[in-house]
Amino acid sequence: MCHYEQNQMTVTEQRQRRRRFAIMVFLVLSIYWSTFLVLWPLQGATESIHRDACQKDKLLDELWMQTSSGEESYSELSALKETFICLLYQTNPLNCSWSFVSLKKDTHLALSVSVCNDNLTVQSLHESSVERAGWRSLTLQQQPDMLYVVLQFNMTLHDEWTTYSYIYNRHKLEVLPPSPNISAVIKDGNLLVTWALPQGESEEECFGHQLDLGDHKAPRNVSPELSYKEPSVDPTHTYRVRIRTRKLDECFGSFEWSEWSPTVIIERSPELNTTCLVVMLCGIPMILLAVLLIVYHQRIVKLLFTPIPCPPPRYIYFLEKGNTFPDVHRAVSKYEEVVTIVEEIEKNPEKMIQFYVNSVKK
Repeated sequence: MCHYEQNQMTVTEQRQRRRRFAIMVFLVLSIYWSTFLVLWPLQGATESIHRDACQKDKLLDELWMQTSSGEESYSELSALKETFICLLYQTNPLNCSWSFVSLKKDTHLALSVSVCNDNLTVQSLHESSVERAGWRSLTLQQQPDMLYVVLQFNMTLHDEWTTYSYIYNRHKLEVLPPSPNISAVIKDGNLLVTWALPQGESEEECFGHQLDLGDHKAPRNVSPELSYKEPSVDPTHTYRVRIRTRKLDECFGSFEWSEWSPTVIIERSPELNTTCLVVMLCGIPMILLAVLLIVYHQRIVKLLFTPIPCPPPRYIYFLEKGNTFPDVHRAVSKYEEVVTIVEEIEKNPEKMIQFYVNSVKK
């Protein structure tokens, strides 16, 4: 009986283990299948974005859009909510930036940049996942004569995707260098600034310029002249002159502003006007006088406020009596008699008493 019960429990445990194993296998297969369903559209979209980017029809300045449903169309960049641009600088770095902040929350964004020479891909940059707003830089190893860049974005949401493709011509990519040979002088109360066209350019009417004088005002727009005159400038102000250049809208090329040129500094020493001169002529002597008064203060006080002399003791008696014209000889002799009497009184005490009585009677 016990042996039978043990066999029965062993069979039951084996059945439970088999069920658990089957459930685990089902869950694992479900996860793999779900991942495959999610990644398959992304892989297909990524392959479509990379495939033959340089061999497609080259329609410049037009945005080519393709969807997972097979629809294809062209549009203007101004019609999009999203923004993106690529620029090629003089030192050969290709900078591409974008902003797709209006995409839905779960939208996946991929990027592809292809540098083409005719139908041949020279360089490329592919990223299967990028942020909604960002930039990437690619240093070009060479610049062939027929150069253009294909910029592609792929947006995937669940099982639907949309691709944006835009082709940049080399001349549309290149950012102009700053204008060289800048000269600035102040002449006859006016500031005169002159400059030259960027290297390799000759059509003056195709260029616009912005001039910054460093006077806390908005930059001046100058086109197509290669000089500018600012009238009635402040001769005491320091001007910091710089300039940048771009192609005008009616001409072919990049419409982006170049970098600012090196700053040319114009310094002028202050010029004395009539008011300043009068203030200096009147103020300097007064300052010197104040210094002299401070240095010789004690001496001047003695000169201006002479101390009253103290009379000798022999004249104090007459001043107390109010006698204006005293008899000096008489005063001296009387003073000697008083002294003599005092000496006698000190020798004879009886005379001292008599002298005191006589003084009281007087």
